[in-house]
Amino acid sequence: MRWSTAEAAEIVEAARTAPVYSGSKPWVLELHGRSVYVYEVAQKSMHDPLGMDRLLTCGAALEHVVLAVRSCGWHAKVVFPHDYANPDLIAVVKADGKQPPTPQELSHHRAMLLHDGTGDGEARELVYANHWAGTELHPVAEDTLVVVTVGDGRPDHIRGGAALEAAVLAARAAGMRVRPVVHLMHRQQWRAGLIERHGLAGYPQAVLVVGAKDPDGAGPTTASTGATRS
Repeated sequence: MRWSTAEAAEIVEAARTAPVYSGSKPWVLELHGRSVYVYEVAQKSMHDPLGMDRLLTCGAALEHVVLAVRSCGWHAKVVFPHDYANPDLIAVVKADGKQPPTPQELSHHRAMLLHDGTGDGEARELVYANHWAGTELHPVAEDTLVVVTVGDGRPDHIRGGAALEAAVLAARAAGMRVRPVVHLMHRQQWRAGLIERHGLAGYPQAVLVVGAKDPDGAGPTTASTGATRS
């Protein structure tokens, strides 16, 4: 069985609307059978030497792919392969059975095409949106949420990006104004201080600010056009 033409178009378009935190889009998709293969496109950057921004972006695209698969009425099983022969393969999303999407999933799927919200809210209102194992959306202030992962490896950065995007879409669906901040995580001293100040049981991967506050001049997210290979 293969994706229908409409399903394939939906998956590709959903991925294309994901935000880009790195200099350019760092992922491509391959659609085989009823699976979606997400590949990382490694790009050297003096501003992102460890590839953290690149992997967060891949995670955001992964969240969009999962929501697209769910909106098509399929259960989405996500696998993070350890394929040393194909190290660029970062995740596989498999449609392993029919399952209607939940109202929350449909709401977040629609939010991909909405403009950023303008209303205020509290960070803790977005915690419910996260569904990624090994990650936590941890409120550290009324207007600040930290994406925390149990580890600090490549899969953790990808899951962290997916969890961050889940919160962004939840906020957009609720009309709330949010701003992801990722560049501060490159400053190890700042990152370590964040862990110490708030007693975080894990590794912070990003900060999500609710409302107008803008730590250290962080800019809004941007979306770019993605590419698919077959």
